[in-house]
Amino acid sequence: MGTDLAITLMLAFLDRAAAYGALISKARAEGRDVTDAEIDELAREDDAARADLVAAIAKRKAGG
Repeated sequence: MGTDLAITLMLAFLDRAAAYGALISKARAEGRDVTDAEIDELAREDDAARADLVAAIAKRKAGG
């Protein structure tokens, strides 16, 4: 793994962690728990990003 890719992946991870943190902060400010639907939405976004990453890795391995 190249340095550029490692940094890109780390930044993406931090962005996703920030999204979860913001959701938790918002819920706390509203005096409530995070709902299953809210967590599911973030999980769907994570799954889509993961699928894109897997496709990009496969394409790179294939020489494209």
